[in-house]
Amino acid sequence: MSAFAHIRPRSAARGLKAFVVVVCLVILGLEGWRDWSEREQEIARISSETLNLAKSLVQHAEDTFEVADALLVDVADRVEAGGVLPDVVKRLDTFLVERVQSLQRIKSLAVYENDGFLLTSSLPGHRGKVNAQGQTFFQHHKTSPSGNWFFGPLIRDPLGGDWVLTLSRRIDKPDGSFGGVVQASIPPRYFANFFGRFDVGSQGSITLIHKDGTLLSRYPYIERAIGSDLSKQPGFREGRGSGSYEYVSPVDEVARMGGYHRNHIFPIGVLSSVGRDEALANWNREFVLRTVVISLLVGTIATLGWILSAELRRREEAEAELSVLAVTDGLTGLANRRMFDKQLETEWLRASREKSPVSLLLVDVDQFKAYNDIYGHQAGDGCLRTIAKSIASAARRPGDLVARYGGEELVVLLPDLDETGAAAIAEDIRAKVEALRVLHEANIPSRTLTVSIGSATCVPSLDRSRIGPEDLITLADAALYRAKQDGRNRVAVAKAA
Repeated sequence: MSAFAHIRPRSAARGLKAFVVVVCLVILGLEGWRDWSEREQEIARISSETLNLAKSLVQHAEDTFEVADALLVDVADRVEAGGVLPDVVKRLDTFLVERVQSLQRIKSLAVYENDGFLLTSSLPGHRGKVNAQGQTFFQHHKTSPSGNWFFGPLIRDPLGGDWVLTLSRRIDKPDGSFGGVVQASIPPRYFANFFGRFDVGSQGSITLIHKDGTLLSRYPYIERAIGSDLSKQPGFREGRGSGSYEYVSPVDEVARMGGYHRNHIFPIGVLSSVGRDEALANWNREFVLRTVVISLLVGTIATLGWILSAELRRREEAEAELSVLAVTDGLTGLANRRMFDKQLETEWLRASREKSPVSLLLVDVDQFKAYNDIYGHQAGDGCLRTIAKSIASAARRPGDLVARYGGEELVVLLPDLDETGAAAIAEDIRAKVEALRVLHEANIPSRTLTVSIGSATCVPSLDRSRIGPEDLITLADAALYRAKQDGRNRVAVAKAA
């Protein structure tokens, strides 16, 4: 009965009564409503402006670190190609000084040998006197074979003692062993000076924050605030991420309102804010001159908004259900071919940027046509559903996608997984299906339901003329064909060209 309560006649009566009361009170409270509306518009404008500013400044910070990373890649390549012979190091000294002199945003570039001692830097006079063995960035690259950049914590500069942000890359010896570290230092004061170009009022501030809550830089610059832990602040505890905030600053206890935006590449974000009292000063002065009767009108807006929200929610739920149906295979409940093609393209582009592997498994039911002929198409459909559950239970990582590719072929997309890992999952799938012990008289010699699997792995390239997603499918299909030719109920791994 409660499901139909909203259509009972007395609800319409209550609505009419409420409307009459609202009309009367709106006449009395029109001036107050205008004040409130203007206040909300002002807050929205301030929030939008500060959030847009935060987005722009995050982009500038990203550009800064990308410039630094480009230098790191260049220097690392030079060291790996030329070694550490005296004449090479001498040329490298000149190169580092020339490159950093033209870049205000970078304080120094330094190259450390595998024992931690400074080999060369853009700041002359420190060679052999500085050892980075105890620094986080050095220990990271020493223990990790990854060639990716590392964004280190805020530290005191080994070459000067000031606070610096570090970006670093590993240097490999010709045999692949650890050969040292190339590291760029970016001073927090650079960001503070750059932030100071933007007007946020006398009570405003712009803050660069690490994703772990560490305050990296701030305008106005306060030395004691650098390195502060903001992770206990409500915005970080709630994990709200990018958006608009109102807060009381733990640095100077000023109530502020502003926008925060995180970078999607580097672990940083920018909080751009203005003093709340200063930003709303004009509205406050006007507010005392006008009549304050607003409550019911605001309630009306809230009620209408609630109704509209409920209607939109029902519509969104219907659209969401249709969206799910549009990308779901009706028989197996897995993703359909459309969803698979879209996800493969997405993962291919991401892996191209990150130079990470993408693996693909093509799973085909052995002698499925014969199974349908013997047991009927309904049994065949049940067979596909059973196998789909087994495959889904084997591919459990959040990024994995299991889809129906067509007919009795199923496909498993495994991003960030190498050839060995993909083959292990493929074998797990094959074993799970075989362990079901589903009778299949035509599948000799086991006379049980089995699958053959083709596995392929590629490291994508942005150059589609060399290799594209369709090539990964072709490799997996060829491996599947080989598994069939070799006797079925097995896994074949493609050999990329």
